[in-house]
Amino acid sequence: MDAELLNWKKRLVDMAKNDTIIDFTVWVNYLAFDIIGHFAFGKSFGFIEQSKDPYDLISTIDTRGEVLNALGTLPACLRPCMKHMYIDPFWSAGLRAASNLAALGRAAYFERRNNPLPRKDLLSYLFAAKDNEDVGEQETIAESISFIVRGSDTTSSTITHFIDFVSRDRALQRNLQKELDTLKEVMRIRPTSSTGLERVVPKGGKRIAGEWFPAGTVVSVPTCGLMSDPRVFKDAAHFFPERWLDTNANELLEHFMPFSTGPRACIGRK
Repeated sequence: MDAELLNWKKRLVDMAKNDTIIDFTVWVNYLAFDIIGHFAFGKSFGFIEQSKDPYDLISTIDTRGEVLNALGTLPACLRPCMKHMYIDPFWSAGLRAASNLAALGRAAYFERRNNPLPRKDLLSYLFAAKDNEDVGEQETIAESISFIVRGSDTTSSTITHFIDFVSRDRALQRNLQKELDTLKEVMRIRPTSSTGLERVVPKGGKRIAGEWFPAGTVVSVPTCGLMSDPRVFKDAAHFFPERWLDTNANELLEHFMPFSTGPRACIGRK
């Protein structure tokens, strides 16, 4: 997810530098779909990298959603008849979209099934359920399709509307920034895990802060101490959210470790 976000941010910044008009809805869709692909199928769909939707997936889901919404307003007795409405362009487009989405979902499912990954993604749990329980392959494929639908356009739509409102209101922007800064400062001055986490010195020993520690030594630095160093945080004992708005805020972030850091850091930090 980090890779998708960083790539997305870089491309938006590059376009902004060139005064390129950005269709934000489209680019938020690219981000949402790539993240869903990463978590559900083990790799992104590549929308951000290619700056396009090569599968026409976004319009497919939009069209399908419009038809399903319309279908929901019809009396139940008429709904089965709609799949035979080939003449009407609205219904026929919806049928094609549903068929295309099913094909894309099946393709993503079989590609992932035939190419096992060392790490876990959402589909890996479905594979395990299918192997251990009475779950058919068609059910698993249907669930994999639902991954694409549930977390993509719903997420991108909400983010787009959020940005639309925020972009029109300077006061709201300032308030949001203050809230984020306040949260950072709370976690800095009173981290939940203030005692720090233990680490074991590896083979060969290690020199840390000028002191030699032999292999096997258990070391730890209190988290509250890490983020109260006056060499980094001016007036470190004082609650001062505005420090995160200063020009050196990026430098402060390098020392901001309420969840620890490295491969053994808290899994809930993102």
